[in-house]
Amino acid sequence: MYWIYFEFPQLALDLLMRERGSQEALAIHHNKQITQANLAAKQLGIYLGCSLNTAYQLAPQLQVFQQQQSQCSHYFAQLAQQALTYSPQVASHPDFGLFISGAGMDGIYPKPSLHLEQLTQHYQQQQLSMRFAYANTPLAARWLARAPQLNPADSVSTPLAELNLSLSDLPSQQVASLQAMGLYTIKQLCALPRPELRKRLGEHCLSLLDQALGQQATPLDFIKAAHVYSRRFPLQADTHSVQGLMFALKQACQDFQHWLRQRQLSSNLLRLDFAFRGKPQQSLPIKSARLLQTSQDWLALLALKLEAVKLPAAVQEFSLHCHALYPLGQDVNSLFKAPPSKGDQLLFDQLHTRLGEDVVHRLNCHADYRPEYASRYSSLAQHTPQDYPLPFARPCWLLPQLKPIDIRRYTLLSQAERIASGWWDGHSINRDYYMAQSPDQGLAWVCQENQQWFLHGWFS
Repeated sequence: MYWIYFEFPQLALDLLMRERGSQEALAIHHNKQITQANLAAKQLGIYLGCSLNTAYQLAPQLQVFQQQQSQCSHYFAQLAQQALTYSPQVASHPDFGLFISGAGMDGIYPKPSLHLEQLTQHYQQQQLSMRFAYANTPLAARWLARAPQLNPADSVSTPLAELNLSLSDLPSQQVASLQAMGLYTIKQLCALPRPELRKRLGEHCLSLLDQALGQQATPLDFIKAAHVYSRRFPLQADTHSVQGLMFALKQACQDFQHWLRQRQLSSNLLRLDFAFRGKPQQSLPIKSARLLQTSQDWLALLALKLEAVKLPAAVQEFSLHCHALYPLGQDVNSLFKAPPSKGDQLLFDQLHTRLGEDVVHRLNCHADYRPEYASRYSSLAQHTPQDYPLPFARPCWLLPQLKPIDIRRYTLLSQAERIASGWWDGHSINRDYYMAQSPDQGLAWVCQENQQWFLHGWFS
């Protein structure tokens, strides 16, 4: 049993650099003090804790942004959901940290280092700075993450004993007092008698030490898996144009694709919400004639939809929501067995997105035994799979009305199919249907009702 700890110490700056690039000198401030700065800014002399006035004097070209805690919190929640792909037990820490359990993962990751490698590769693809470690307890992994060079691949217990007290969660005042007494490592601290430890540390700090050593359980805030997709994407700076949103929308579509693939799902309906500065929120439904999963497909529909949209004000953030989820491989059933080609489906999507859902429709099966009501027009995005209710053959061409015929000129080829239905809506029928050979050798669909014979359709 082991625990992996991941921490994202400069999440706000990482998100900013993904949008602005790493070549510019960028910094994050809080209460007019620099809290995060990228390498380009540090090369200009910017240091953490300096005031804004000092920063601008050192580097006039520095671009400074205010720390947006809500943006980081929302993105961190997404990172936590992603961690559930690699472990069923994930807990969060207020310092944008994740405790990831290795319980039950031996069959997939024989060694903790392999588990750690997979997680590291996943988060590195998102261009995030992080520190990480693994240990026998959650708190030990968190402390060791601050000194990853002390965490060898073959042992997770020895490094904790050698860990400097300044890297633990013990209060800084208490650490300074212990160091003044010549106690610098966990090993030296644990060498003291237990009563002496309780006297010098207090119950709370002693409890932290016991949790790190595995002598006491660590209380954790475990994360629950989301069953619907709903993500907010705050922007670092207000955006006034659709073109300026495309990079952020591309990242959002990739996140949506990753979420769908994790759960082996697809969808044909997505909602895009814009939050404007000083204007009401605006919602845009994105509907597809087919079930989609890839980010390229969703981004193409979003771009097409936004071509006709005029932003009333600067966009502060947007969000994506999806509740219409279907198992991967399930498709939208049409009236005809042969599915439309990918080119046709793409054309349907483009027409539907550009013209609107009330303009383009498809012909779908409807669960009704009466031939006149067995199909109906519906929106392209409507996904209500219906197989035809009967195993009997049905003609490709159905006449708009029954046509009286002389049955003596026809040769019946099948047994009777009795259809008696519709009593509840005033359009009841009571007919016997047959396949029949017509005088001109065509294959007809005929029926008998009230002692009269009618032609109702033709087979291909």
